[in-house]
Amino acid sequence: MPKVMEKQIEQIKNEVIKLKEQADKVSESANKVISVCNVVNASWSGSDLVGHADFFYGVFEEPPHNRRFSVEWGLINGVPGGWQERNGDEVLQKIEKDSGVSLEYLDKAADSIVDKFDELRKRVIIVFSSTSKDLAKEIEKFHLKTKVDILNKYWKRQIVTRDRGALFAGRKVPVHKYYESTALFLRGATIQLNEYLYLIDKLVAQSESIEQKTGNVTAGRNTYIGRFTLLRLTKIDNKDFDLSKLISLCKELDDNYSLENYHSCAMLLRAIVDHIPPIFDKINFDSVCAQHGSRSFKDIVKPLNETAKKIGHNYLHEQINKKVLVATETQVNFQANLDTLLNEAASILEKEK
Repeated sequence: MPKVMEKQIEQIKNEVIKLKEQADKVSESANKVISVCNVVNASWSGSDLVGHADFFYGVFEEPPHNRRFSVEWGLINGVPGGWQERNGDEVLQKIEKDSGVSLEYLDKAADSIVDKFDELRKRVIIVFSSTSKDLAKEIEKFHLKTKVDILNKYWKRQIVTRDRGALFAGRKVPVHKYYESTALFLRGATIQLNEYLYLIDKLVAQSESIEQKTGNVTAGRNTYIGRFTLLRLTKIDNKDFDLSKLISLCKELDDNYSLENYHSCAMLLRAIVDHIPPIFDKINFDSVCAQHGSRSFKDIVKPLNETAKKIGHNYLHEQINKKVLVATETQVNFQANLDTLLNEAASILEKEK
């Protein structure tokens, strides 16, 4: 892994560790809030329908079995004995008083961790994108299970009731459920951040493995196409053109050139120049050479059309005879011309993606 990338990853990991420390500082407070929310929840009607959601038994006490709130019947027969409405401020004060925790502080701590994590996640995606799109996608898949996710899981439950008035009035987020979700997120944030650090370490190891394999393949051999030119092509994701065949042809050209298979090189070179005209919005390579780009570009790619294609055509179609020509390295030496052509194609595709 390049030193610059190593440094970037290390900085990001250190910031994730700081986030863990931030979560650890509020974990005790989060546990206290969860404990009080459990008590409040036990005294609650159990329904978040607007007509039912504000009813609690006694002074936030768990009702006896014969006094439990029936979500099915709701308030059809009036308010059940021992149950009374309490507004959101009363519930909030109950949680803060019994836990000794500022819920506003807890909420801001949760938002701060999520916002900072999202920023770090974007930075990691950018870093790994320079190595592999697949590794970057692994980072993209990782999301913190936030207070919103926890609340949404609760929110998906269905409520069945005969109380049409409450049903038509809609639903509301109970105060204690909101802060319970916030506290649950904070309690589990350290575990999630540890999982994220593990994922980063795993992807770093995979990145180094990819680089090692690439190094082993390319070490000690001659390549036809510039390494960075080929890397540039592999990173392009264009909606109009699938580059998989072009990249495969380029890799095969590299392989055969390294093995001194010059007949194959001549044929592959012709295949490449015949394959890419649509990128230049042309029907054939003659048109690319005649109509695209500056005079310098035309002069550089002209030999590919006038010489390289003819050499490839000759070796493709020449029949056996008493005397035949055998392809040599000199005959297929159009590296600079092809490199210019491929980089021009890459520039077009990068603008259009």
